[in-house]
Amino acid sequence: MKRTGKCLRKASVFLLMLTLIISALPNRMQVFAESFDYATALKYAIEFYDANKCGKEAVDDNVFEWRKGPCHITDGVDVGLDLTGGYHDAGDHVKFGLPQGYAASVLGWSIYEFRDVFDATGNTEKMLSQLKYFTDYFLRCHPNPTTFYYQLGDGIIDHQYWGAPELQTGDRPALYVANPSNPATDIVGETVAALALMYLNYKSIDSAYADKCLKAAKELYQLCKASPKIGDYQFFYQSTSMYDDLAWGAIWLYVAEKNEQYMTEAKDYALQKNINQEDPLKNKWTMCWDNMYLAAHLKIAELTGDTTFKTSVQSNLDYWINTLDKTPAGLRVLHYWGVLRYAAAESMVAFLFNRVSPNQKYLDFAQSQMDYILGKNPANMSYEVGFGTKWSSFVHHRAAQGGQGYENNADKTPAKYVLRGALIGGPDKTDTFKESVDEYQYTEVAIDYNAAFVGALAGMAKHFGAQVSIRPTPTPVVTPTSSNQNDYKITGYISPDFSVPSQYAAYIKGGFKVEVKDADVEAITDSNGFFEISGVSGSLSGHTLIISKKNYLKREISKVVVNGNVQLSTSTSPILMWIGDTNGDGAINMSDIMAYALVFNSTSGDGKYKQDLDVNQDGAINMSDIINVAKHFSASVISYS
Repeated sequence: MKRTGKCLRKASVFLLMLTLIISALPNRMQVFAESFDYATALKYAIEFYDANKCGKEAVDDNVFEWRKGPCHITDGVDVGLDLTGGYHDAGDHVKFGLPQGYAASVLGWSIYEFRDVFDATGNTEKMLSQLKYFTDYFLRCHPNPTTFYYQLGDGIIDHQYWGAPELQTGDRPALYVANPSNPATDIVGETVAALALMYLNYKSIDSAYADKCLKAAKELYQLCKASPKIGDYQFFYQSTSMYDDLAWGAIWLYVAEKNEQYMTEAKDYALQKNINQEDPLKNKWTMCWDNMYLAAHLKIAELTGDTTFKTSVQSNLDYWINTLDKTPAGLRVLHYWGVLRYAAAESMVAFLFNRVSPNQKYLDFAQSQMDYILGKNPANMSYEVGFGTKWSSFVHHRAAQGGQGYENNADKTPAKYVLRGALIGGPDKTDTFKESVDEYQYTEVAIDYNAAFVGALAGMAKHFGAQVSIRPTPTPVVTPTSSNQNDYKITGYISPDFSVPSQYAAYIKGGFKVEVKDADVEAITDSNGFFEISGVSGSLSGHTLIISKKNYLKREISKVVVNGNVQLSTSTSPILMWIGDTNGDGAINMSDIMAYALVFNSTSGDGKYKQDLDVNQDGAINMSDIINVAKHFSASVISYS
């Protein structure tokens, strides 16, 4: 009888929820095809920047052992400054200002918008380290409020050298500098955005450093807006616009300080034409080092709801999806040189605009382009080097070539080292790819190529699944290996008690906090649900563990005897947690059901949607989520036992 009564009670609750919810069920359930390991692809794409590090600390925290030592350690000597650091541009060693600022700002934007993805896949620390390597360099290049050095090295001279950067001799000129008479508005505007984003991304980690970045961003903004002018250049990175860059910088200063003047100026700049007098509201390009109108319009639309800018982005995406030339296999072709950087950039835009105006077509488009890059293409190869099982061995990159030779031998000698994580230029409009070091448009890599690629991969991991943990999960052991009675380990696995979709496992299983009660030791589960608590003291009477995560019913496990390393659970038999305690009061009851009723039938991007209430993280709060909550209606903390 008790069992029957319990079932009736749950049924009654379920019916009550249906009466509270007046919206209809979604007409379409999202179906996911077999996908790639996007978490690993993301990890590699971030690590690529190690290969292009420049300066005294180039080999510090560097995953590539073939980067043998410091390089270009006298940068800035001609102007009496230390201008070392930053990143080499592409397969060469010049530090060009425009792609440097673009890459840093877009990478910063990526982690700002997808911080949950970076956290869940274990990529946050490395990403912030790469970003700080950019901003450390920018701060060195900004010795006073009205000065910014933006090109180190002469491109013409540099391109005559083929070899490892640490073996390149001779001093390099600080070729160009921004100042009040030559503000280099395009370059400095991008740098403003990068520094402001570093403030936003880093203030909770090192507030003093973050404040330093914000101060520099504000000074540089004043410098580049006073008398706007495009910066100087050689034959490389010839800019056609600057107001887009000013808008981009102003937007992120607005986000950092909530000063409405910045947004007013951003909107004005975002409507100014480029030097070709092209209307930015009819822009067909995606974001790139020479065009940030689309990115600026997207962020303004998100922050203000302004329909002018929202329509601009929507029209651009519709053009890419419906009209832009494409290869027979579906890759969109904006420009023949480095075609994949543009496809990746538009994919990142699609993911972010889907938040502003949710539409499955944006996600489908991004997935088609990114999966093409990762291997779903006629060549059955990954255009991200080192990912998958087949990739190009003829990457145009001096350090990776490893002294294998170049002149008269470009087609015959593959690179000595694997430039893992690099997005190469890609195929032509017929899906044909040319495996040759001297076919730059196909095989060169660059810091601007990978920037939006990182953001797009984060979008893929969020919407289509991280699949596999990028960190090897330790295999717990039970044997008492430590002689120190205060240095044992407790390990195990935790999982929700509902079926976890593989594409969302990283987010659902990650983030559970496991702490030893009355002791200052704890751990957070990784994307496989694995945790390891170190420094646990021995206890024959037993410790009490507390497991918690937002919206889950807290669980206590008592009398955990510790006289050696302890394994509490396995991946096949994990500790189960119950979803539904939205207010953290230790019970799953009607107040929690009401919280779900208020956001029922919402999807990612609309105002009602709350990601932390999306039980299965599929981008929609619907009946499948409610059923998982109803399973343990009326449960409290003691119900676990």
